[in-house]
Amino acid sequence: MSKVINFAERLADRKAKEESRQIEGWLIWLHCPKCNTIEYTELRMPGGRVHKCGTLVEEEEIPIDIRAEFTISQRNLDKLDELEEKQKSSKVMKFVGGGMKSMIKQLRAREEEYQQRLQNMTSERLNNYPDQWDPKAQGVEITVSEPLGLEITAARQGHQLFTDKK
Repeated sequence: MSKVINFAERLADRKAKEESRQIEGWLIWLHCPKCNTIEYTELRMPGGRVHKCGTLVEEEEIPIDIRAEFTISQRNLDKLDELEEKQKSSKVMKFVGGGMKSMIKQLRAREEEYQQRLQNMTSERLNNYPDQWDPKAQGVEITVSEPLGLEITAARQGHQLFTDKK
């Protein structure tokens, strides 16, 4: 007797594997010892880089899961949306919250730029992990920033890589 092939099950299994598949990548943190500036890039340069001041910068490459970083960044954008809605609905915040509004705008621009850089690292379209995805189960360390409660992974904390050099 032959076994019945269920294509719907196979398709569902393939889709589930695709949704939970890691996409490996890297962030490269750059430190200029002369200017004492720290920035990050997604582009590797084997010969090293020269800062605009003419100094050879120090580089530190951090391996990341691009999909995890993208998911966490999207969660941060959702939190910023919630904060913006709270600010719009609160009458007190309308009068006091001018600074808060500009801070949310800056944080949103930073998260959107980060997502764009993550997208530049891969040739495929990035999707979030499923909603029930737990970063700690996958070994992604997260720090929650105060007071807004945004999530920041260890890979995005490049200033800690060069603290002893400052």
